[in-house]
Amino acid sequence: MTARLVARELTGGYPGVTVFSGASFSVESGEILTILGANGSGKSALLETLQGLLAHRGGAVLLDGENVQDLAPEVRAARGMSLVSDRRRLFRDMTVDEHLRVGAFRAAARHGWRRRTLELRGLFTGLMRHRGARPAGLSGGLQQQLALARFAMSSPRVWLLDDPLQGLDEIMSGRVLEWIRGAAGSGAAVMLTGQHIRALLSVATKAMFLEGGALSAIPAGAEGLANPRVRRLL
Repeated sequence: MTARLVARELTGGYPGVTVFSGASFSVESGEILTILGANGSGKSALLETLQGLLAHRGGAVLLDGENVQDLAPEVRAARGMSLVSDRRRLFRDMTVDEHLRVGAFRAAARHGWRRRTLELRGLFTGLMRHRGARPAGLSGGLQQQLALARFAMSSPRVWLLDDPLQGLDEIMSGRVLEWIRGAAGSGAAVMLTGQHIRALLSVATKAMFLEGGALSAIPAGAEGLANPRVRRLL
């Protein structure tokens, strides 16, 4: 089986600063890969490089077996890979409903977009009461729900979620974790990062640790919590 997402010796970072190098991993349909590391270790930069928001400095990114490392972010998104950034990147002048509609930009996502909108309103219940609101009028938790819902409207096959639980209360966090599990169960390939370490490890089928610019495998689940590097983050 060809992995949905593959990184081979990938190197990247911010302008003038390399923050990770030689990163190699794969994520198949049904897998959830959690990337852990300290604040500032480069987790967000890694996901943004995969999506193309940051330029790679070496190596390759393959999506369904095809090299995409030189393609624009919107082209990668159109091919089924999508990122929820920890900065959310919401549109200031769009309402909640408009965000959901524009989320279904991908040709493969246009069919059934109304049904998907109803499903996501049922999951992200806070949005139903604020359909005409703009991001500035929403709490941080509602902004996060909106970012996740807009992302899901595109029906991506590869999920890149950077700190997906930020701002969410315990109940909504639980719903989102089950939603992520369900997406993987339906065939999505999922990558997670963030500081909710116990929660992210609990849903992971495999895990890696980013430290000193290098990625290395660690156990997923409860076994991963016993890893000395992970324990330093708890």
